[in-house]
Amino acid sequence: LAQAISSDRTGAVSKQRRLLSQCQVDGSVLGASAMADSRVTGHSSDSRENPRRIDRVESKSMILGSSSTSVQGTVRQFISAAQSLVSVRMRPRGQTQRSPEFLRELAVLHPELLRATTLRMVLRRFGSIFRHSAGAASTFEMSKPVEVIAKFLSHSWRTPGWLKTIALMYHENVFRATVSAFATAICLHGLEFVGAGVHMPLVGPSYLAGEATMHRLRLDTHFVPPCLVFILVLIFGQEVPGLAQSTCFLDKCCIHQTDQEKKMQGIQQLGGFLRSSHRMVILWQPEYFTRLWCVYELAAFHYINLGVSGLVDLLPLKLPVLALSLFCFHFAATAATVVLGPTLVFSEMHVTWILENLPAALHVPWMFMILSSMFFFAVYTIPGFLLWKFCESHMEDRKMLLKQLQEFRMDLAECQVESDREFIESKLKTWFGGVEEFELIVRDELAELVAQRMQDRGPIPWTLMFTGSLSHVFFLASAAVDAVIRSDWHLAVRVGLACIGLSCFTDAIALSAGLTLADKIPGRWQVGVRRFIAPMSLALLFSLLNGLVLATMNPALPLWIDIPMYLVLGMLTWLMFGGWHRLRHGRTLRPSGKSEEHSPASAVAHPAPGVGKRQGLQSDVAVTGTFKPDIQGDASFGVQKKVESHESRVVALHKEESDDEFCEVVSV
Repeated sequence: LAQAISSDRTGAVSKQRRLLSQCQVDGSVLGASAMADSRVTGHSSDSRENPRRIDRVESKSMILGSSSTSVQGTVRQFISAAQSLVSVRMRPRGQTQRSPEFLRELAVLHPELLRATTLRMVLRRFGSIFRHSAGAASTFEMSKPVEVIAKFLSHSWRTPGWLKTIALMYHENVFRATVSAFATAICLHGLEFVGAGVHMPLVGPSYLAGEATMHRLRLDTHFVPPCLVFILVLIFGQEVPGLAQSTCFLDKCCIHQTDQEKKMQGIQQLGGFLRSSHRMVILWQPEYFTRLWCVYELAAFHYINLGVSGLVDLLPLKLPVLALSLFCFHFAATAATVVLGPTLVFSEMHVTWILENLPAALHVPWMFMILSSMFFFAVYTIPGFLLWKFCESHMEDRKMLLKQLQEFRMDLAECQVESDREFIESKLKTWFGGVEEFELIVRDELAELVAQRMQDRGPIPWTLMFTGSLSHVFFLASAAVDAVIRSDWHLAVRVGLACIGLSCFTDAIALSAGLTLADKIPGRWQVGVRRFIAPMSLALLFSLLNGLVLATMNPALPLWIDIPMYLVLGMLTWLMFGGWHRLRHGRTLRPSGKSEEHSPASAVAHPAPGVGKRQGLQSDVAVTGTFKPDIQGDASFGVQKKVESHESRVVALHKEESDDEFCEVVSV
């Protein structure tokens, strides 16, 4: 029954009925009888007298040893009561009654102070507004009164401003920059097709060895204009006139910092700011969850929106920096390939030697060995140490993030102004019922929410790796377009497949493997000479994967080998970036950010403020409707089950009366 109740809510009733229909009781197997002793406390006989009273039911059942008929009778009562439980009508989340005090906190008492600014204003002069927390009348004038807010920016002023600036630029402009870069590349190659192509510098002719002849491979600088457009739009994309500007809340701009009266009025209606915001963007660094205001904003937004996880964007500030670093690194590596390729690996002399001295079956293994060696010694050896340092730092940050949430304590959270702590504690009593309830929400719900988001996306987002490999796309796309113009379709297909593999699979697989390795290797193992093993292994993995993809461009390799190889790489990439977690937990992400199978955090029922932490905050399933047990007497039931520690976890039914309906919260 517990397994059925915790299943998908859309099919819970049918699953529970199938489970109950299969229940068979065998007295010889049990060899014992049961005695049920139920104690009901705080029950109200008339729901109309106190419609919001919580009836706490504590049920106990002890298995003793007597006759098997008594066991069958007790289990039949259990099944009868369970059938009445699963037949109740389920109500969508979000209809739980809230106290008038809580609703008043969400009201906008001063509409003229419900203000928002734009990311164009925030990012102007490279985010100079993040340099310090002190505000002035000029910063307040950067915002204007609004009715709704697109994004609520939650951050800590202890975080360096340049990190937040780069993260917001990436978050806001990366899609525009990517589309603009692809549009530039399409325009350049479109001019080539009509005979008006722009001549780009070329170091020298390059070739690939076929079965018996050489195939020309164009290695030129057509990738440079799209990459430059990408960088320009990424930095200045918010300044493009005519583009829609999303509104955002930034405390320094939207709450008056010099007029104390307006400042207090703005702080008092913080709930109105949160309620009017469509999404929350968390600019996360390790010090974020040590700040009381930051945790308070996230917990309040999570509570107001009834735990819908898709409305919170957790943006670790190091990841955009990594994306830009990878982009610059791959741009430099591509430029080096354009310069050195025609004189070394892809030179006419080298390809002629391959055709004259090696059989066709060894062309691909030879190119794989040469390319992998070149990548390892000339490209990835030094960057491998930097990438390994990032892997270690990133995985430590992930562990610290969950630890900060799971061990959150109100008295340990830091607050710049101590008087703000008293204000926040007073709000917590109104919103959550007290400090303990607030701490429980942070430790349970927020920790589960963050853990689920991190597991669904893998160690890092795949789109970040694709952004860092854009120079590979434009570089190989230029070679494929040239092959199409010359009607060398066999080479065009090979180069197109290599373009997909190099930009979508190889770097993503290598870095994901490095992150997993950094998470598994203990720190005490990396001492002496052994501390060089992991970075060198990461560099070798990058070199082997990239060498394999470029070697398969050889026209001598049959396509029936190429296509399965790329399918395997694609499947491996999907598994590493969240696919394995979804397969294990049966979760499929939707565009809204929700999953088909509700997690314990998303299935929890949010009680009204003041309800104890055992009355919904730790519940796994919320079932609403009218409950009519078939057990004699107006009481609920429970089953005491022995566990390894000989202690029991009690099935408790808590009923919250709301007008004509009940809300039973089943805590297993």
